Amino acid sequence: MNAEQDVGDDGRSEEVWVIGANPELAIRARNVSMYLERGGALKEVRLTENDSKEWSVWLRLVGRPGEYRLSKFKSDEPKIYRDVGLAVAACRDDFGYFGPIILSTDRQPADPA
Repeated sequence: MNAEQDVGDDGRSEEVWVIGANPELAIRARNVSMYLERGGALKEVRLTENDSKEWSVWLRLVGRPGEYRLSKFKSDEPKIYRDVGLAVAACRDDFGYFGPIILSTDRQPADPA
């Protein structure tokens, strides 16, 4: 686990945790925002659709190995979007990311009867 620590204007520690390169681990939106505020950048964004037609966000950070799944507030559970448009809007609005976004799916075609 990597930690970056600065002391803010109010004297309190502003620590940003970025979890290692294990793709099963998550990163919270707040941590991504803090990472970006400190000069970090997003290299790539990927949206993955699961079998239930829900979308999760995967991020690659500049200067950090691996891919990180965006998680819910105060949880390591994945943040899920039911609409791909909302997921794209969140990447643009929350993180200021306007680069390419890769879409992938875990869904498989239905077997012919």
